[in-house]
Amino acid sequence: MFPGIEKNMKLELFHTEPSRMALLNYGNTSSSSIWYEMEYIQDQQKTNPLKKGHRIMQVAFGSGFKCTSGVWLKL
Repeated sequence: MFPGIEKNMKLELFHTEPSRMALLNYGNTSSSSIWYEMEYIQDQQKTNPLKKGHRIMQVAFGSGFKCTSGVWLKL
């Protein structure tokens, strides 16, 4: 799934790294995975650390036609 999303949205590996790590560390946790991803971005991501003023866009896909998104701003 990740390679297809990266290719179609023209993303770099660091964009999907938090999602990959949440899946690896916690499994498929459905909607709660966004909080694991946010924690990873804030505390552990070294390739593109989160700084004041940065925006994060999260897109979540579920079963069927479920999809949601959110944009966060680092204060």
